[in-house]
Amino acid sequence: MSVNDVGGRRRFEDSEYTLHIYPGSIAEGTIYCPITARKTSTAAEVIDSLINKLQLEKTKCYVLAEVKEFGGEEWILNPTDCPVQRMMLWPRMALENRISGEDYRFLLREKNLDGSIHYGSLQSWLRVTEERRRMVERGFLPQPQQKDYDDLCSLPDLNEKTLLENLRNRFKQEKIYTYVGSILIVINPFKFLPIYNPKYVKMYDNHQLGKLEPHIYAVADVAYHAMLQRRKNQCIVISGESGSGKTQSTNFLIHHLTALSQKGFASGVEQIILGAGPVLEAFGNAKTAHNNNSSRFGKFIQVNYQETGTVRGAYVEKYLLEKSRLVYQEHNERNYHVFYYLLAGASEEERSAFHLKQPEEYHYLNQDCFSVEGEDLKHDFERLQLAMEMVGFLPKTRRQIFSLLSAILHLGNIRYKKKTYRDDSIDICNPEILPIVSDLLEVKEEMLFEALVTRKTVTVGEKLILPYKLAEEQQSRRDLVWEIKINIAVALMANMSFILNPVCPQWEELPVCSLTVDT
Repeated sequence: MSVNDVGGRRRFEDSEYTLHIYPGSIAEGTIYCPITARKTSTAAEVIDSLINKLQLEKTKCYVLAEVKEFGGEEWILNPTDCPVQRMMLWPRMALENRISGEDYRFLLREKNLDGSIHYGSLQSWLRVTEERRRMVERGFLPQPQQKDYDDLCSLPDLNEKTLLENLRNRFKQEKIYTYVGSILIVINPFKFLPIYNPKYVKMYDNHQLGKLEPHIYAVADVAYHAMLQRRKNQCIVISGESGSGKTQSTNFLIHHLTALSQKGFASGVEQIILGAGPVLEAFGNAKTAHNNNSSRFGKFIQVNYQETGTVRGAYVEKYLLEKSRLVYQEHNERNYHVFYYLLAGASEEERSAFHLKQPEEYHYLNQDCFSVEGEDLKHDFERLQLAMEMVGFLPKTRRQIFSLLSAILHLGNIRYKKKTYRDDSIDICNPEILPIVSDLLEVKEEMLFEALVTRKTVTVGEKLILPYKLAEEQQSRRDLVWEIKINIAVALMANMSFILNPVCPQWEELPVCSLTVDT
């Protein structure tokens, strides 16, 4: 993909971008077709340009599909979706055309009369795959040389050695999924595997668990159909250590759950949920010793369905946020991504308004690690700004959030000393920071000073104001910083929940399929 005017900080509505659309079998002999579009150009307008440029049949119905890096899933764009805005959420390397394979691109698909997508030889491919599996089971085709079991419960001798050996053998064959009864074990391959495209969505649709090769789509399919048949809520819990692939697995589940409805609402809801990903990632992910993009929070996603199986809305909630990371990081770890995005990507006007400095000048950022190899913080900040805009954050709300983030950094630079004329009370060594923080928080300087050096204690019938001791000075800042961060989180989630949940008078009566991710 090539982009005109991508590197600039300012984004104009009339800036032109080049979209590379891959028509596939619809226009044989054409690898991709370049289409010039603006940020506000809709998918319908882009398709009209493609029809004219490729001289396609105007009697047929076409749609645009977006393919992302984590496995080849296809998101069907609604006619009113803006492809350029979707493209601007891609990583910098994808925009600079440095990723090979089938990652990050737009495809042109033909739509059937019943609303489904035409995938050419998909049905014959499925028939051949199913027939081959049956012939292997009946002995007409040889079994794989290395015997492995797709369900660990089937192992003839179940112990730690045979269990790990079976998982290792399957992993060498790029079989990353293995069952333990109804539990699915996933081993992160840390590379692209083409097992999440529409062929696999169709293959696992309405199949009993265990009939086909283990796959995360099979788990999503069982939960979806159990919800519709039993009229009861379903829950999928994902747990694992840092870097095991919990976030990606959640994306796969949401993609399959919304694709199963096939009623037109799925694409919009799914794109909004996943479009909120860059926002949640910026405010809740950080570099750790084992993972450069580790989620430091739990995430609860509730997808709501009507009785017909149509996606009606969704609710996203964060919990157990690692608050201590704001003020202290271990060796070879960093604070949350959003601080580094803001300092690297803010314009000169924003740097002045938010009183921004360099990362090494902040105590909360200079404790150990500053940068991560291969990252582009300016592009990440652009991506965050666009994602917040798409999710529904107004410009005023975004400025308020960035102002609070700057206030947190400046609070970390405040130093304390013991007062000379009173015992156990403290004073601020560098009071010149107070006007900056009070301006960012939009509070009076006197109130800020009082909050930093005293605490309120409520006893029976009275309220006491006690001074912090020098040994407690870190606690005073920490309490204030955590309160600010909580307010930011509340604003983020309240805004997203409002966008994701359309009004529905029979809300409590709708079947619900909910996913929980534990980190």
